[in-house]
Amino acid sequence: MESKVKCEPCDKFITYWLRVIYRNMTNLHNSKLAKYGLTTSQVGVLVHLWIEDGLTQKEIAEELQLRPASITGLVNTLVSKGWIDRREDTKDARINRIYLTEEGKNIRIKCMSANDEIEEILSNGFSKEEKELMLCWLKKLNKNLL
Repeated sequence: MESKVKCEPCDKFITYWLRVIYRNMTNLHNSKLAKYGLTTSQVGVLVHLWIEDGLTQKEIAEELQLRPASITGLVNTLVSKGWIDRREDTKDARINRIYLTEEGKNIRIKCMSANDEIEEILSNGFSKEEKELMLCWLKKLNKNLL
C-alpha cells in the first residue's frame, strides 16, 4: 500500500529559498564580474589574498571551505590570467605560496564595487533594522549547521 504522506510546496522550506537566493545572487555576481574576466569563485580566492597575501592553496581551501582539488583549478586559472603568482616558500621549498600580482591588487576596487551593487540590490526595500535582523538570522542559521 502506498504511503499518503502530504508533500508541502517547496516554497515553504528555508532550504528552498536559500538555494534559490544563492543561485540568483551567484548569477548576478557572475554577470557583474564577467566584464573583468572573473567569476564569483575566482574572486573568493582573491578576497582572501587581499586580506592576507601569500597564503598556501591549503589555507585558501580551508578559508573557502572547498576541497584542495577545487582550489587548484581556480588558482591555475587566476595564474594564467595574470591575477596571481605561485612562489616557493622561503623557509620550506615543498610549499608554494600564492601572491597577488599588481593586476590582482588593482582589480580589488572594481570587484568590491560589484559587491556593493549586489548588497544594494539585496537590501532594497529593507530598513537598517530589518537588514541587521536578517544578518542575525543568517548567522544563526549558519551556527545551527556547524
